[in-house]
This record gives sequence, C-alpha cells and structure tokens, in this order.
Amino acid sequence: MSDDPKPLHERRIWEFQGLRDICVVACILGVLWLSARLSFLTAPLLFGLGLAYLFEPVVAWLCIRVPRMNRTRAVIALVSGIILTSLLGLALVVPPLLRQSSNLADNADRYVANARAWIIAEQRPSWLRDRASAIDGLLWKIGLEKPTGAMPSPKPGPVAKADAELPVSLDEKHIRELVREQLRAPSAVSAELGGRLGDALATVGRSVVTLVGGVFSTVLFVMVAGFIAVSCMLRWPELLEMGRSLVPHRARDRILPLVSRMDATVSSFIRGRFTVAAIVGMIYAVGWTIVGVPYGLILGLAVGLFSIIPYLAAVGLPIAWLLLGLNLIAQPEDGGWYVSTGADGSLVISWWMVLILPGIVNLVAQTIEDYVLNPIIQGKATELHPVLILLAVMAGGSLAGLYGMLLAVPVAACLKILLVAEIMPRLRAWAGSEKSS
Repeated sequence: MSDDPKPLHERRIWEFQGLRDICVVACILGVLWLSARLSFLTAPLLFGLGLAYLFEPVVAWLCIRVPRMNRTRAVIALVSGIILTSLLGLALVVPPLLRQSSNLADNADRYVANARAWIIAEQRPSWLRDRASAIDGLLWKIGLEKPTGAMPSPKPGPVAKADAELPVSLDEKHIRELVREQLRAPSAVSAELGGRLGDALATVGRSVVTLVGGVFSTVLFVMVAGFIAVSCMLRWPELLEMGRSLVPHRARDRILPLVSRMDATVSSFIRGRFTVAAIVGMIYAVGWTIVGVPYGLILGLAVGLFSIIPYLAAVGLPIAWLLLGLNLIAQPEDGGWYVSTGADGSLVISWWMVLILPGIVNLVAQTIEDYVLNPIIQGKATELHPVLILLAVMAGGSLAGLYGMLLAVPVAACLKILLVAEIMPRLRAWAGSEKSS
C-alpha cells in the first residue's frame, strides 16, 4: 500500500479509520450488554478466569522450582493444596463461627432489653432517656424488637352486633335461624383453619424450594467456575498467545508493552490485596478475641474481607465498640477488666477501657498493614496517591456498588498508565504543533 491515501471515491467503507473505531466500540458495548443479560453464564466464566489469573504465578513457580513438574502436575498439586487448606480452615473456623452466630441470634433480644433498661435508668441524662421511644421505633423497623405500648382494643365483631340487636321476643322462626347459624359456625372455623394451614404449607414449600434452588445454584456456580479455572490454568500459555495474535502486527510494539504494564499493576494489586486482607483479618480476629470483644472471630474475619476494598475496614472499630458495650450492659458480671466495683458495691463499667483496647487492636492491625504488609507484598503496585485511591473507591461505589468498589483501583491504575503513556504525549505533541504554528 502506498504512502499516499486513496481518493475518497476509491475507498471502501471499512477503510475509514473513524468508522472502524466506531464499529469496534459498538462491538465491545454489545458484548458487555450481552454478558450482563447472560450473567448466569458469564459470571462463573469470569470468576474462573479470574482464579486462573490469580494463581498463574504459583503454577509458573512450581513448574520452574520443582523438578519434573510440568503444568498439569503443578495444577493438580495447586488444586489439591487449595482443597485441603479450605477443608482444614473450615474445620477450624466454621464451628466457632456457627457457635458465635447462634449465640448472637439467641441473645439479640436480651441485648436490646438491657440496652433499653440502661438508657432509661435515672442516672442517665434526660436527653438520652427522652430518646428511648425513638430507639424503640427504630429497633422495630429493623426487626429487632416489637413496638411497645398498649394494644388497641378490638372492635366488636358481627356476633356482638347480632347479640346487641336481638329482639326481645323470640318466635320459632328466629330460634331456627339461630340454630342454623350455630351449626354453620364450626364449618366456617374449619374452613378458616384449613385456609391458614394451606397458606402455611405454601409458605414452607416456597421457602424449601428457594433454599434448595439457592444451594443448587451455589454448587453449580462453584463447579462450573472451578472447571473453567482448571481448564484455563492448564491452557494459560495458549490463551496468552491467542490474545497476542488478536493484536494487529503493526501496533504490537506499542500495545503489548502497555498491556504488560497494566497486567503487572493489576496482578500486583489484586494478589497482594487478597493476601493482605487474609493476614489483617486474622490479626483482627485474634486481637479482638483476646481483648474480649464479643463475636470477635466473626467480626475480625468480616473486617478482613472488607479490607479487600481500601479504607472499608474502618467500619469494624465502631461495630466492635457497639458489641462490647451491649455485652457489658447485658452481662456486667462477666466484663473482666472492663468492670470494677464502685464505692456502694455495684459494678461500674470502665468506658475508657471499652474505647482504648479495641482501638489498640485496630491501630496495631492498621500499622502492620500500612507499614509492613503493603510495602513488602504490594509495594507501589498502583502508583496512585492515597487521595486518588479514596476518590476512585467512592466513584466506583456510586457507579456500580460493591463491584465498582472492588474494580475501582485497578481500573484507575490502568487509566493512569493509558493517560501517561498514550494520551499525554499526544496532547503535548498537539500543543507543541499548535504553538509552533
């Protein structure tokens, strides 16, 4: 093809670069729309592909470091290790998790009742006692407590009205009508009970179907995602080569290094974030359990899961304070170092200890994460300022909820690489040409 462009009347429609770009963008948007509509298929596909992407360095390391280890054996060893580790973790974590969850569900009403009694006590400030009714309404709205107060008196039913309007003199006809009504009453009651029983059975049936459907969907999702992950790990070099072949040859020198930088950034952030979250979750769980925070294991593991998203782990400390305070109000005799004996022999809660000890655990966990784990495991993977990371997480959450918050930082890092490597040089060149002209 000559350097001089063809005349417009000799060009085919696909030879216009603008039209080709529009078609490519339209195809990408169409694929995204179709993927969203077929989420029951694309979700396990993307999840399995993500697992293969996360564990590819482990497979490559096993193939290089272990003698006589090919890719198939490395994948089998990795999957076996993941299954054994998961079973061991479930055996150690699930029993205390179930025990603490059941204890929390059983004691929820008692915690609420003791908290209300503590709020309306005479020694509390008047502004706090006045808000007890508002707290009752809030608890009722979220399902923790039923509304208090006198129940409205029932309205007189049809029978009472009929009794009030009975005539003074009864003849044989009225007596027969009354007898017929009394004979029909048991059948009406039986029909009502049958209807209620049918509704109850229908509700139970729907619940069972929903539960079975949820379990079946979860098992199917795990099986499909696991199969796709194993298949992708076995064929990962072929997948990479197929992806390279899709890049136009004349643009490979520019696009492939850019994609490699994005891959290094995203992989370092995601793999490092999961590792840091697991370690931080264990620190929270062990630390809060030691200082006596109720259900510290559940809360610590949940906060570790939240810490996958930057800055989201900050919700853990207020919840720890709340759980500890409610437990001390409900059971002050089991408060340990949080409770002391007053001058009159009553138990006094040391609220400053409630604030300090869980706060120390949070401070230790955050310090280890920021100054030990992140520099060693992640380094400067994203090369983003903390303020930009916070803004990216907020923007992702507002646009796409939890998924947006999860993907916000990698997407922002890739956009920064694209901006620095492609867009800014062209803008500078355009500005320089404009200035020179």
